[in-house]
Amino acid sequence: MRTKKEVRLGSCAAWEQPLSRRAMLSGMLGIAGALRGDTLMPGTAAAHEYVSVRNNSLWLDGQKFTIHGGTTYGQLDDQANLISLAHKAKINTLELVEFEREWRRLSSLTSESTWERCDELIARARSANLKVILNFSGYGHALAASGRKPTTTDWGPYLGTVMKRVNTVTGVQYCDDPTIIKLQIYGEIAAPNYSDAMRGTTAETTEFFRRTLRQLRTLDSRHIISTGGFSFINDPSSGIDWKTIMSDPLNQVCDAEINSFPDRNVSLPQVAAHASAIGKPWYLSAFSSGQGESRFPGDANYYPTDDLMAAHMEDCYRLCRAEGARPPAPQQQSIGATFWNLGDTPAAFGSCDIGPQYPLSFHTVRRWSPQSSA
Repeated sequence: MRTKKEVRLGSCAAWEQPLSRRAMLSGMLGIAGALRGDTLMPGTAAAHEYVSVRNNSLWLDGQKFTIHGGTTYGQLDDQANLISLAHKAKINTLELVEFEREWRRLSSLTSESTWERCDELIARARSANLKVILNFSGYGHALAASGRKPTTTDWGPYLGTVMKRVNTVTGVQYCDDPTIIKLQIYGEIAAPNYSDAMRGTTAETTEFFRRTLRQLRTLDSRHIISTGGFSFINDPSSGIDWKTIMSDPLNQVCDAEINSFPDRNVSLPQVAAHASAIGKPWYLSAFSSGQGESRFPGDANYYPTDDLMAAHMEDCYRLCRAEGARPPAPQQQSIGATFWNLGDTPAAFGSCDIGPQYPLSFHTVRRWSPQSSA
């Protein structure tokens, strides 16, 4: 944990001890916010500052808002570069997912060093006029790695710690911070009828989401909450009772992912149609377009060249806009999409990072920005 140092000023020969990096960051971001006139004081955010769901769309300050996002996996140690890259990509939302310092170590999900990094990212995002999605999937994965079944573990204490946390940079409690727009519980949850040792039964999985959605809504009345993206919906024998789960009154958005072509061709149209039938929006919570060879039959995550990667990204954005996508495709527009993963690591086989190192793919992200054209 970083230690904060006092700043002391003498009356004549003024001197000061070195400021901690966190104190310096807080000051710089506060000045930047003040210059823009949007400094956020604890507990003062107005209702119009929060993104909300209305008429199957997202709304922010009286205007429709479309999520054009990227995940931040592995990018939190150079956040200035991450924010710069987000602006270059013309995205408006960063997703914090699997953000723990020690990957899938349960103790790291509650460590102060992990959450100080999250504090910093949220503060930087606000200063840069970006929004943040909090994805709690890492907690489920860490529970499983420690031998505890995620679906029968009570997530209430963990979620309470997070939502009651006061950001060490901004002084704003997480449950009150309008920089955060959406809370996602557990994406890619294990299918009950598959072979994952930590999977829940169909009943346990359904009850897990029912219970956890209620806990989260009790803790946080301001932010959009949802289950997180499902895989395996294309398989009717997977054991995921996804229609019941998505129909829960507290699940505000129907989330789906594309990891395979059956996800693209079957799951996405089904989720969009079900969402429309129950009067809810749908959202492509994750898709990848990495460089590499296919890892399983029907893999939609990897392509050998940048042009093929870009073509897949183009297809995913068209699916979300219900605009010229090849069939089968949803008939309803989504509230947006988030790709895995924003990063400018050197181009290499096996990488899922999208940045200027893949110029055609990066151009596709920019071109589909709802804010402006590339």
